Amino acid sequence: MPVPFDERFTVKPAIKKSLLLTLRDKVSCSQGVQFVGSFFQNPSALMTTFFYVLPQTISKQKISEMWGEDRSSIEALPPEIVEVFSLCGNVLKDKGFLASQIRKIARKKQTGTIQDIIREGKDGLYDAIVFGKKGSNFLEDILYGNLGHEVLEKELAAPVWFCRDPDATRKNVLICLDGSPLGERVADHVGYILHGETHHSVTLLHIDKGQGVNQEKAFHDAIVVLKSYGLTDERIHTSTVKALRVTNTLLESAEQGKFAAIAIGSVGRTASMGICQRIVGAKCKNIFNEIEKTALWIVP
Repeated sequence: MPVPFDERFTVKPAIKKSLLLTLRDKVSCSQGVQFVGSFFQNPSALMTTFFYVLPQTISKQKISEMWGEDRSSIEALPPEIVEVFSLCGNVLKDKGFLASQIRKIARKKQTGTIQDIIREGKDGLYDAIVFGKKGSNFLEDILYGNLGHEVLEKELAAPVWFCRDPDATRKNVLICLDGSPLGERVADHVGYILHGETHHSVTLLHIDKGQGVNQEKAFHDAIVVLKSYGLTDERIHTSTVKALRVTNTLLESAEQGKFAAIAIGSVGRTASMGICQRIVGAKCKNIFNEIEKTALWIVP
């Protein structure tokens, strides 16, 4: 769907992206980190930070409040954490990342693991927070408000990526549009991330439930944003599917297209209702429960 030049957006200059990769153990490391390693083919434009919240038992030891490579030797950390850092670093280095593009941070647990991650994501101005398989508890906290409305609404500044069992052979991103203004924010995040990653394309999906959404405008607005990041017409596709079962349709579309990621917006965050009911209905949790090979990007 060719879209003419829109003076609201001009093509962005060179972009340096920054990702916060949360680490807990070898398993979660191998999933979140492996997704990043396989998704990006232009690692020179990426800065990654490994972030490890020290367990309570370790936190009581004589380790500084905030450990970073610029502060002390990695030998100061317990050997099991050193091993996780080393393993994850090697995963990215094998994909062409330089050591200078991989920062390592370990912090004593302060408010709580999830809250500490959210705070680091906000303070560090990261473009996304990446979780492996064990991020499922965090997803449930987001979906069902277990962290509290105030924490999520005020503190969660960066999109979150959940990677359960990434398939390194997959590529491209599926954006789910519902006609709300948040669609442009989701497109902005995806466009930003895909800037310089020309091997990926984007499909804009609108699932028509007969609610009279102006899908032409939704597509147009998202395409304008994507083009501002250098995506060409050949890399942008649109699709409309009439269906009432939004969750199933979204998952089926992702599986049929072998997409590397699904990007959705976190509409409807309220004190009494998580984002799930407003995004794709009461079965939103099924997205995470049933996704295996595709990452889920949630844009706040």
